[in-house]
Amino acid sequence: MAAFGRELRRLRIDRGWSLQRMAAESGVSVAGIQKIESGTTSSPNLQTAVNLCEALGQELTDLVTAACAVKTSIDVVTGTAAATAHGLTDLTEDLSERRLQSLVIALGTERDFELTDILPPSFMYVLQGQVTARFQSGRVVRLDAHDAIHLREELPLRLERAGESAVVVLLVSDKGLE
Repeated sequence: MAAFGRELRRLRIDRGWSLQRMAAESGVSVAGIQKIESGTTSSPNLQTAVNLCEALGQELTDLVTAACAVKTSIDVVTGTAAATAHGLTDLTEDLSERRLQSLVIALGTERDFELTDILPPSFMYVLQGQVTARFQSGRVVRLDAHDAIHLREELPLRLERAGESAVVVLLVSDKGLE
């Protein structure tokens, strides 16, 4: 049902409809639509699902098929990454046709790490420690554990350990940007 709700939300947003517009078009309450889209309802009744699909000009079977396709197109990879005292670990190197590159950078005894030959990440999250990110533009950003930044254009040139404890940083890049 969560995949159905996400697909319903995608269709609503693609049409530029607000929740209020969707409620007016379908006769389903805003709260009901929110529960379906967020997957917090166990399942909408059949009439509710039909009303939502009709409002969107979609066949219920098409929406269910699309939701099932999304659900089955996800690869979940589990396991543990090799512990690295200092350096770079690619979490996704064993995946064929990967769409994201996920890297972990560890700063142990060394104070800094130069970022070269890495795709510009769209997301950087500090898992442990405190780090300073230095950019080519001269911008300096200090991040503590559990801080995250979204990087759109500029990749930090260097990550520096800001405190005495080890630092672990997760970088996620969209392979489609290569």
